[in-house]
Amino acid sequence: MEHQTDTSRALAGRIATFNRSQLLQCADFARTVLCASLVEICVLDGEQLKRVHRSGTSDLSGCALRVMPRELKDTQDLLFRDVQASRGRGRFRQCVVHAPVRLSDNTLAGCLSVVLSLGVEEFGAVETRVMRELASFLGRQFDWARRTVEVDRPSVFEGIATTSPDGIVAADASNRIVAWNAGAEQLFGFTAEEAIGQPLDIIVPMGNRAAHRAGVERVAGNGPTSLIGRSVTLHGLHKNGTHIPIELSLSQWMEGGERRFGAIIRDDSERQRLAESLRGATMLDHLTGLANRSSLDRRLAALVEAGRKITLLLVDLDGFKEVNDTLGHLAGDQVLAEVAARLRSEARNGQFVARMGGDEFVVLIEDDANPLEGAWLGETLIDVIEQAITIEDAMVSISASIGVACSGHDDTPDSLLGDADLALYKAKRSGRGRTELFTPDLRLKIVEKGLARTELAAAWADNQFELYYQPQVSLRDSRLCGAEALLRWIHPRRGVLAPGAFLPMIEADALAISVGGWIVDEACRQAAAWRAGPFPGFRIAVNLFALQFKSGDIVGEVTRALERHDLPPEALELEITENTILKSDERILKQLNRLRDLGVGLAFDDFGTGFASLSMLRDYPVTKIKIDRAFVSGADVCERDRAITQALVSMAHGLGIEVIAEGIETVDQHALMLGQGCDMGQGYLYSRPVNARTFLALSQTDARLRSAG
Repeated sequence: MEHQTDTSRALAGRIATFNRSQLLQCADFARTVLCASLVEICVLDGEQLKRVHRSGTSDLSGCALRVMPRELKDTQDLLFRDVQASRGRGRFRQCVVHAPVRLSDNTLAGCLSVVLSLGVEEFGAVETRVMRELASFLGRQFDWARRTVEVDRPSVFEGIATTSPDGIVAADASNRIVAWNAGAEQLFGFTAEEAIGQPLDIIVPMGNRAAHRAGVERVAGNGPTSLIGRSVTLHGLHKNGTHIPIELSLSQWMEGGERRFGAIIRDDSERQRLAESLRGATMLDHLTGLANRSSLDRRLAALVEAGRKITLLLVDLDGFKEVNDTLGHLAGDQVLAEVAARLRSEARNGQFVARMGGDEFVVLIEDDANPLEGAWLGETLIDVIEQAITIEDAMVSISASIGVACSGHDDTPDSLLGDADLALYKAKRSGRGRTELFTPDLRLKIVEKGLARTELAAAWADNQFELYYQPQVSLRDSRLCGAEALLRWIHPRRGVLAPGAFLPMIEADALAISVGGWIVDEACRQAAAWRAGPFPGFRIAVNLFALQFKSGDIVGEVTRALERHDLPPEALELEITENTILKSDERILKQLNRLRDLGVGLAFDDFGTGFASLSMLRDYPVTKIKIDRAFVSGADVCERDRAITQALVSMAHGLGIEVIAEGIETVDQHALMLGQGCDMGQGYLYSRPVNARTFLALSQTDARLRSAG
């Protein structure tokens, strides 16, 4: 036991000096690959863990980092601890991970510990693999250091040389080889018979021989040396003339009054492969083999810092979501890999290609800030991507939209990517499958949009939205049937804002779910109040946002509003736009059917103006169509429009669907639509949209609006 303790302590001392460069390299990898704030490497010294290396800083106390040797001996894998750290007035989660370091005989030799700014559940497969490989690397280093401790005792040199898998070579003061083991034979290709008696020069590359001889002569003459007791990496010379990467440690002793030198030599190729593997874990995208976002960020930062010109292409696939939805994520991965291969093949002169994440890629044209070159390459890439891709028995066709940005004097990596993203957004909005160049006005527009969204969020929080109501009347007897609830923004400085000024932004924002839910509830509340008072048969029409269907709770939302205000389902009509129906989403159809089963009416808004097919009237549970104002009012309405409206009315009635005409502004238009058999009308002839108080007063005083009894 005493001998083992002495050896353990000698090993701790040897590792701290002999393996210093390897410890530093391991810690640097851990900090870079794992983004660790602190790395500690400890070696078992007797029954205690002795720290031999520390890199970085941490807010954690020593107790939070401490691990006991018995805990490490009891596990073959990693140990995790979730801890809380404090900084200033805040507290945040950190994760401490301990990896036991074991020798080749599986005995515990030490520990690798890292501190990460994440929770245990976020420590994934890549991080686990990196920790295991680093611990294995340290185990080999510790193993080797143990052998050098033993080799320093000449009496055991022969035994170690016989059993060690590493190359072990001994030489005398005249630079002649006196011992050569099987490991050295395998490493350098010379047999013991060929090597013993030869100068060490036979394994030293030609360019290093003069320095090597001078070093041997200096040590033989009792001169100073910086290599004894250290581990160094360099190249050795194989018998076949090739250079091989090696790592060696030198020792010396006196034997029979003569100086002897010993070297433990190992092939360094494995360590270098590990380094490349770990580097690849952080710099490459594992699915496509392209550079990943981290690698892209570094490349951009280096180019910008060096003041080099850049043209950046941001590529986003069009139609990729449909591939995932219809063929599955495995097929989606195959498409991404194929697109990556095509981008790489089209990249000329080593142009840098990276995967940003998801279905976004980046191509860099370096040392050239030419928008025309970027646009030309963009169109070329789109042509290549649009070629059909075969996935098993299916032919997949996708396209791409590309934004191009060129570097300027004050650009940063983030601003350059942001400019390309704005150009990409323009390409998407312009029809997709196209390339757009960044121009400064795009940045101004996004700033304005950002300010508007901030203002919209404030308006919602400050209750600045209000519902206005536009009457819907029976054309046959001008009785008031109900009203359409329309959203208005009562701006504190600009007054009442029309929907065109803000609705498109709400529709594209998550705010649509909250605002849409409030509209349904408020409209039901008002309709119930009017039905209990002056308008017993009143029906309210409400427009829905497409995002309300994506939330998955529109049926529950409507049901709760009806129950809360005691409003019968037939008194509520929900208006859906063509864009919602054209998504052909099975989930949307199911929700519409459930709403219709409740007894709620469903109106198809702006019918006849877009791409919806007539078959949708058969497939969707629509109870009413709204003929768009373009066919009813305006100077350009002609006989062809009247023929269309007549056909729409006849077709709808044949399907048992009611018809309401929008945009009726004159008595003649009222009479015309009545003559064609249209059921209801809505427009400025009866009233503009007004608030609830004005609506009530108007309906009680205007002879054109007689309430339904």
